[in-house]
Amino acid sequence: YDLYFETMRASHTGQALDIQGLGYMMPGVLEDDTIAKLLPKRVIAIHRLKSALPAGNLARIGALLGDGTSEQVEALGEFFEALGISFQIIDDTLNLKGFKDKLKTKGEDITAGKITYPIAKAMTVMTKEDRQLLWNIVSAKTDDIPLIGQAIELLEKYRIIELCEKDAKRNLEHAWKHLDPLLPDSMVKLNLRAFSWFLLERTY
Repeated sequence: YDLYFETMRASHTGQALDIQGLGYMMPGVLEDDTIAKLLPKRVIAIHRLKSALPAGNLARIGALLGDGTSEQVEALGEFFEALGISFQIIDDTLNLKGFKDKLKTKGEDITAGKITYPIAKAMTVMTKEDRQLLWNIVSAKTDDIPLIGQAIELLEKYRIIELCEKDAKRNLEHAWKHLDPLLPDSMVKLNLRAFSWFLLERTY
């Protein structure tokens, strides 16, 4: 019950912060490299509250009900939190690449003016001039295809999608290294590992 109510508090807080957005940080981000480096951490904090902690706590509840050791309970929880964060990062990159079979419109997060992980990551490596240009497009909440294309070209110039995918993989691999020795080899463990690979390679 403690985990359940913690999950409810975290997910509602994460949703509220996601709705509020991170636009309030942008004046500082555009001018100050130190503040720019905080932006991806703020996005990850929202992802953790909204998606990662609910997944992690459900895993902890399952491990508790399955009589797991305290180490197994926590390692499973941390792994599923990593899954939640990496899922959201990959989801943000897919929005830029376009979903398979056009299930989502390419760049719709840009149209919505949302500061996703790729946008936040870009602000840490771009020149101040390119930061401003990208933010001008994102903050305009435009559905102008050439402008959205310009924003995506800016991101591609700095290989942002590739950098984000590497962050997602690094995050999952770190959690798996902690969990792996705590679980006996089994088909369930193999399926869990395969699911993590699928999550990183998915195209929709």
